[in-house]
Amino acid sequence: MPERTHDLGKVKEEFFAQGYSLVEDAVEPEMVDRLEAAARRVWAKVRAGEVDVAGNGPEATAIFGVIAPEFGEPVFAEHLVSPAIERYAKTFLGPDLRMGHVHLWCADKGYDTGWHRDIGAGNQDDDAEREMALITQPMTGLRWQLALVDDPCLWLVPGSHRRPRTPEEHHALAVDKKVDITGQKNIFLKRGQVLFWSGYTIHRGRQPAHLSQRLSMTGALMIYRPDEPQTEVDERFRWKLADNVRATLPPKAQLYYDRWRALQKV
Repeated sequence: MPERTHDLGKVKEEFFAQGYSLVEDAVEPEMVDRLEAAARRVWAKVRAGEVDVAGNGPEATAIFGVIAPEFGEPVFAEHLVSPAIERYAKTFLGPDLRMGHVHLWCADKGYDTGWHRDIGAGNQDDDAEREMALITQPMTGLRWQLALVDDPCLWLVPGSHRRPRTPEEHHALAVDKKVDITGQKNIFLKRGQVLFWSGYTIHRGRQPAHLSQRLSMTGALMIYRPDEPQTEVDERFRWKLADNVRATLPPKAQLYYDRWRALQKV
């Protein structure tokens, strides 16, 4: 474990107060090295059109399907169920978990997502009552971002996950998504740092002009509830239904996969 070990209670307190918490003890340096090397191989295969299990396309800045056996990179699934990650996930979510996702953010030229919340593209202009209903739902999963190289691309508005947008923020969410916002904060992740954060914060991904390459990964684990109803498969993750996926996962990841698979209506 890295020298600095964070107090879990303080991490949770910080997360719920500002919508994010940055830690240095969630990934061993050796695994960061392995993940970066694997990510570069995945990126090269997708760019070359050699492997693309999720329909990313060669110019995609988000590469899904990295735990698929076609990529031959087991380290991504290892990371998803590693002891340090599970330590945080169980602190936030409890002991029973299921698979969420893991994918790459990669770009070698400028991009800008514009300001948004992760509540669906059609909900960015809802009235305040509907907006609050969406962002105050009980927490069902924990997401994180791991920098595989230094990453200055994420911008957040701290605390915005707990309140309705201001008129200024409404303009940025619904009208001009690339303006500056009062209170915006650039989250600079150094290589190996992990950011646990809420997608309900108002946020934006923006690659600065001086940055020649972005390479980060994002993951999530979810609360497992056996009585959770089945839902339609998210099209981004339909590749996970393939018969060859489960057998290549580590045993713990197989358990989490089975729990996810049982909830898919196919």
